[in-house]
Amino acid sequence: MESIWTVVVIAGPILLIGAVIFAYLSNKKTTAAEDARSDAGTRALREDIQHDLETRGHTDPRD
Repeated sequence: MESIWTVVVIAGPILLIGAVIFAYLSNKKTTAAEDARSDAGTRALREDIQHDLETRGHTDPRD
């Protein structure tokens, strides 16, 4: 009975670390379409912020 617990205690954390590494690596990769969509959204947000600043009479976002 003790040998089963030894295997569980040793193999459990190893499997858990393996699952976390696998999830991290598989979620890290993005496609070209996802990158383009992210860039377009960022660009649109920055243009919107700049437009809001200009309509309020500011030129620098830190003002």
